[in-house]
Amino acid sequence: MSFQRLLPVSFLVIGSAVLVLSFQSFASKHTKKTTPDAEKRQGQTHHPIGWRFTMPKGDAAKGRAVFEKFECHYCHEVRGENFPLPTENAPELSQMGGLHPVEFFAESIMNPNAVVPKNYRDAEGQSPMSDFTEKMTVRELIDVSAYIASLRPKGSPKTVAGVGKVIAVVGDKGEVVIEHGEIKGFMDAMTMGYKVSPPSLVKAVSQGDQIQFTIDTERNVITRIEKKSSPAGRK
Repeated sequence: MSFQRLLPVSFLVIGSAVLVLSFQSFASKHTKKTTPDAEKRQGQTHHPIGWRFTMPKGDAAKGRAVFEKFECHYCHEVRGENFPLPTENAPELSQMGGLHPVEFFAESIMNPNAVVPKNYRDAEGQSPMSDFTEKMTVRELIDVSAYIASLRPKGSPKTVAGVGKVIAVVGDKGEVVIEHGEIKGFMDAMTMGYKVSPPSLVKAVSQGDQIQFTIDTERNVITRIEKKSSPAGRK
């Protein structure tokens, strides 16, 4: 092969090699290397480890107007507000604000069947709450959720007492899940988790125990637990 023919081929080979090396250099700088374990985790979750849905900041005052616009007060009482008295049976809301994150309230509006207390279910075991997904804007959802999350019981005593059954004990988090009856003037009958203070209180109870407990309403933590009875047959 003549030198004139060999020269273009040589330039082509050299140019291709340079291009490959350049791409590899670019890729090494702009591609995050992961271990097999990390790749496996990413393949399982498809989102960052520890990710959770979070609501944007809402305007509670505007949310109150949304609450009125959609006439939520016809089902839900809000103690301390001057809304008309409810005509339907639904949870009173002033007690709820300090008990749940704002995302819980957004879910309750978007998907009422996600969590339905036993005493509020209809004949089919579903929530009787209206479907607002075709009526409410995203901004209205954000603001009304912020309004509900801002509510606190007005004039509640510093401590209240309740009676219930231990559903679960989460010792490493210092929490106990209790199914309890109505705590008059403070909370409807429901099943929910509570922090205990001091955390060592959880050691005194087990799943299935019938207990009497005291709640610090300002911190929303249980400060005293008295076991009334234990499940039959357990030693």
